[in-house]
Amino acid sequence: MRIHYWLLILLLAGLQVQRSAAQAQVSISGYVTDDKTNEPIPNVAVQVRGTKMGALSDATGAFRVKNVLTGTVKLRFSSVGYRPLEKSFAVTADLENLTVQLAAELTELQTVEVTATSEEQAEEKKIRSNVMPVTIITAKQIENRAGNLNEVLARQAGVQIRMSGGLGSDSRISVRGLEGKRVQIFIDGNPLNTPDGSLGINDLPVQIIERIEIYKGSVPAWLGGDGLGSAVNVVMRHRDVSYIDATVSRQSYNTLSLGLILKKTFEKSGIELGVGAFDTRSDNDYIIKSPYQPDLKIKRDHDFYHSLLVGRAIRFHKLWFDEIEIESAYVLNKKQIQGIQENIQHVESRGEAGVSVISFTKKNFANNKLGLRYNVLYGKFNVKFIDTSAYNYDWEGRRIPSRIGRGELGIGPNLSTNLQRDLRHRFNLDYRLNEFITLNLNNTARYVTFDPNDDVGNAFAGTNRFNYPGSVRNSITGLTLETRLPNDQLLLSAAVKQYYNRVKGYNTSLYVNNSTPDPVDNLTNVLGYNAGFRYNFSPALLAKGSYERGVRLPNNTELFGDGILITPTTYLKPELAHNYNLGLVYDRTDSEARRLQIEVNGFYMNVENLIQLSGNGLTLGYVNYAKANIKGADIDVKYDLTQHIYTSVNATYQIPTDINRVIPETTVPNPTYGLQVPNTPQLFANWNLEFHRQHLFGKDSKTRIIYDGSFVNRYSYGFNISVYDRFFIPTYLTHTLSVEQSFRQSRYTFTGEVNNLTNENVINNFNQPLMGRTVRVKFRYLLFGPETHDHTH
Repeated sequence: MRIHYWLLILLLAGLQVQRSAAQAQVSISGYVTDDKTNEPIPNVAVQVRGTKMGALSDATGAFRVKNVLTGTVKLRFSSVGYRPLEKSFAVTADLENLTVQLAAELTELQTVEVTATSEEQAEEKKIRSNVMPVTIITAKQIENRAGNLNEVLARQAGVQIRMSGGLGSDSRISVRGLEGKRVQIFIDGNPLNTPDGSLGINDLPVQIIERIEIYKGSVPAWLGGDGLGSAVNVVMRHRDVSYIDATVSRQSYNTLSLGLILKKTFEKSGIELGVGAFDTRSDNDYIIKSPYQPDLKIKRDHDFYHSLLVGRAIRFHKLWFDEIEIESAYVLNKKQIQGIQENIQHVESRGEAGVSVISFTKKNFANNKLGLRYNVLYGKFNVKFIDTSAYNYDWEGRRIPSRIGRGELGIGPNLSTNLQRDLRHRFNLDYRLNEFITLNLNNTARYVTFDPNDDVGNAFAGTNRFNYPGSVRNSITGLTLETRLPNDQLLLSAAVKQYYNRVKGYNTSLYVNNSTPDPVDNLTNVLGYNAGFRYNFSPALLAKGSYERGVRLPNNTELFGDGILITPTTYLKPELAHNYNLGLVYDRTDSEARRLQIEVNGFYMNVENLIQLSGNGLTLGYVNYAKANIKGADIDVKYDLTQHIYTSVNATYQIPTDINRVIPETTVPNPTYGLQVPNTPQLFANWNLEFHRQHLFGKDSKTRIIYDGSFVNRYSYGFNISVYDRFFIPTYLTHTLSVEQSFRQSRYTFTGEVNNLTNENVINNFNQPLMGRTVRVKFRYLLFGPETHDHTH
């Protein structure tokens, strides 16, 4: 009933909007776009010459000038980076759906950068002013940083990155207490759900990212994925200009990163060609104090990591579609497994992936009412796991015969491969009924097959434990309705999402001991929905609130295991969450161009059917187990102290609580009922101080000096049921100092950075210490071709 109630409100509001619009005086409305790319241009000043009447185009390029007198009217269109345009119209009644195109007026890179920043800020404002809490990280903030994407994300309000080691180690993103698989990751709106060993979010180089959108408490239906209320969407950067972008970075622990992008644009034919390659490798050979043996220091001597990413693309601009892009990428990973409790010396994983994508984009067609995006993706992923050693090792390096015959992990040797083939599509259609009501229809469909093989493990076990294929078919369809008042003071939004998931495989659950497992065909059909509002009290102050019934479908590893230690569990139910959010946003720029941004949010989440790893002493598998609620608040403040000094601070307080009154599947009282869920920080904060100035060391130079600080209060990594339980991760405070210096309009950029300046002992995932002080240096060479325009989108 809740979703029907919200939809009724929105439809009635929309009808009221149309009625009031029909009663308005004569007006002129339309859209302003770029004459080369057909991209909408925001913040275009539209002025009625000879009067004080006018309007400003919004983020979709739409404008509306009211109370225009009939007769001959001359309009002037102007925007930073575009040539002004004047057009005359004979007005006898309302003029609608005018299309006005402006030509870029760019003569040098410095102008390009000003225009790109303006468009970037307009897109940021559009996203921030929707009904959902969201944090935006722009390319300008991160593209020359020497750190990685995980570190960038970990500095945001409500976000933690839980890491188990150095570069390439397992890491999980946590947003408002929900972590790992419950936070969906997207690249350009497409879910990034690949098996372990292939592409992860931290494999993406920061210089190819346009912006990062972190949605908290609600996942927009147009993203097309599942999740329990939070999502991260990484928008890739595309420059419509020829250029070379080369980087080299060195850091502590014998870490080397290389990157190269080559792009050629043929403007007359509307064709772009691009290739890129990124190679990262690290020994990760830092020293830690053992959390299990007092006075034992461990040098991580079996933690080598190597990642290679190669991609190519061709784009067409002068066809019926505004853009057709064909892309392919190859990813190669190799990762040694470092032991903490035991000295592991021979276990490693290897992964390779090949992905091809074709995308179609058409904007502002059918009288500027429709926008279409469609893509098809095919991927092949192969993950190998090697654990066949006949020996174990102690921390003195002494070799002894394996206690279980062969293998250093698990209950026997493994030499496994897990082959996954993935075919998916995404269809997204925008429909603008009028300037007040918009609809968005999104569908993602996916067909995946799994083929694990481990003859070595089967031979050791004396039975087939691993070689059971499976498949998944799923479809997620979302429909979003938005309506707003004529002055954009109130925005109402409602969305419904249908989740269809069909799993075929074999029931080799840890609770089933049949010698020949039964085939399983499991179908899930479930509904999710969200609704929200945004109300502008003034141009600088707005309030927003939202509710979502979130759904997360079981992922590949949970359903089919890992082909090694975790057995398939194909009957899992989806996880469910009820999320409530309420927030205030203040954003004002004063007459001296100093911008103050303040965002405060409160949230409450109730989650159930949480999927957790469990075992019976012999094998492991996932089960629907726990229920919990999470309540908390966060605040984020950003301010330009002066023209050259910027500062920010954010803080998060959250309380995740176990609400299982009895132990699941039993009538036994739960001893942890009402206790805080372990391994989740309760209080953490980040702060930043930045100095930036142009021409400090010569003409066309740029200087940035950045200090970042982070604080995480002590929290438990296990349930502290009695006073004798001391499962605590200690408080830590870290500092990072970075210096960026660019010359010749950012053609040459040198970056130096020291992370964890005071060499703090940092543990943020169960009881696994991370690396200490890390020194980094980076050089970037960026050369643009002779074209006179550069639109980043």
